[in-house]
Amino acid sequence: MTGREAPRGARNPAVVAAARLHRSRHRRETGRTLIEGPHLLEEALAAGVEPDRVFALPEDTDSRELAVKAGIETVVVDEAAMTRLAGTETPRGPVAVIAPTEPHLDRSRDLLVAHGVSEPGNLGSLIRTAAVFGWGFAWTPGSADPWSPKSLRGGAGAQFRIPLAPVGGLDDLESWTTVATVVGGGDDPADLVNGRWAVLVGEEAAGLPEEVVVAADRRVTVPMPGGTESLNVGVATGIVVYQLTRNRSRKL
Repeated sequence: MTGREAPRGARNPAVVAAARLHRSRHRRETGRTLIEGPHLLEEALAAGVEPDRVFALPEDTDSRELAVKAGIETVVVDEAAMTRLAGTETPRGPVAVIAPTEPHLDRSRDLLVAHGVSEPGNLGSLIRTAAVFGWGFAWTPGSADPWSPKSLRGGAGAQFRIPLAPVGGLDDLESWTTVATVVGGGDDPADLVNGRWAVLVGEEAAGLPEEVVVAADRRVTVPMPGGTESLNVGVATGIVVYQLTRNRSRKL
């Protein structure tokens, strides 16, 4: 499309089809999802993920030039169409349609496992934590879709940087020493020095199911000398993953 052509509106067939990808059923049926914003587009391209098409506002020349340079179909849309495509309150684009990367578990890495974490933003934050420390990521049934637009925003593109895959449960984690995160009664993560770790993280409010805690090889609790009752899942997980990564570095 050239800059002289009228931007596509919210009822354009390409816009309507892409907007349906906010629904999990359509993502499953098509094997596609949406990314929003210049950072996620750059992350996808850097990882070798080629979008099917990119939607951009007329004034967003940077995104349009980036897409054209990569040989990607570019659709110029008006603000109403961008609002329909985007998942944010004040969208500026671009929005791109992509296929998620192939699932993969790298058994040479430590692994962060979301067990029934249903909030997409929390799941994305956990993926970002895993990426920061070079861990892999896995999720069990009942967890949010790590490739949903909300999870992708929460992960800030970390989904493109680390191996990730679904798992059915602890039986799929035999290559790792499983560690259940619990509010109280577990080991200090500073004391765990031996193992290839798979850290299991539960839902923000409920935590891990008791049967998962019992079946795990170890339990870990973040010390809280200040007397606070608990930490949110993202902060607690970041502390545990940081400490276990640091322990391995010290050991080496």
